[in-house]
Amino acid sequence: AEALAGALRVNATVTVVSLSYNKIKDEGMKHIADALKHNKSVSELRLINVDCGDVGAEALAGALRVNATVTSLDLSSNAFGDVGAEALAGALRVNAT
Repeated sequence: AEALAGALRVNATVTVVSLSYNKIKDEGMKHIADALKHNKSVSELRLINVDCGDVGAEALAGALRVNATVTSLDLSSNAFGDVGAEALAGALRVNAT
């Protein structure tokens, strides 16, 4: 996930990213979230069953607060609980996309 995040940070053409069923866990999600803070092209993000917990969800929420291009997000079948869900809900309330 770290190498992919590095590429996403500077990529201007990829619009769909699917890491579904890859166990990137919280650590990988932190890298992806950091990249999304800088990426201006990804509009669809599929992160189904990537073993994301509260820490990863909070990292992603931080990215969604500033990312203006993601319009579709699938986090089905992950391990985050109320803390992660609340962080994501808060981010989506302020995200204009």
